[in-house]
Amino acid sequence: MRTLKTSSKKTRAVIILALVIAGSVIGVAIAAWTTGGSGSGQASAGTAASMTISAGTPSTSLYPTASADVAAVVSNPNPYKVHVSSVSLGAVTVDGGHSACNTGASVSVTSPQTNGGAGWDVPAKSGAVNGSLNLDLANAISMDNVANDSCQGATFTVALTATGASTP
Repeated sequence: MRTLKTSSKKTRAVIILALVIAGSVIGVAIAAWTTGGSGSGQASAGTAASMTISAGTPSTSLYPTASADVAAVVSNPNPYKVHVSSVSLGAVTVDGGHSACNTGASVSVTSPQTNGGAGWDVPAKSGAVNGSLNLDLANAISMDNVANDSCQGATFTVALTATGASTP
C-alpha cells in the first residue's frame, strides 16, 4: 500500500508543478500581447487659398436720388467653410461705353456691409467645385441727383474686399 500512496503524492506533485508552469507560460503570453509603447507622430497643416469675389447680377437698378443693391459671388476654393464678417466696398468705376458719366461726383457706396452683423458663411469646396455664395448687398450703392445723362444705362463696378475671413 505504501507504494500507492507515494505514487499518488508524486502524481499530485507533478500535476501541481505542471499547473504552475502552465500558468507562468500563459502569464508571459498575455504580457507579450498587452505590452505598451511610446513614440511620436506627425501632422501638417494645409495652406489656405484666397477666395475670389466676382460681379453678380443686381436685382435693382441705380438712378438719381436712389440706392441700389450690389450683387457679387464669393468663391471658396478651400476644403472648409469660411466665415466672412464684413465686405468693404471701394472704388466705383463705370463701363467703357459710359466713360463720360460723372461717377466720382454722383455715385457713392455704403461700407462696410456686415449682413446685419451676422456676416456670411461661404460653403467649402466639394470635389472639384469651389464653394459659392451669392451676395446681395442691400442699398450699398447710391446715386446723387448731380448724375449727368451719360450715366443712363451704365454698368458700375465696385471694388469689394472680404474682411475678417475666418473658419467658423
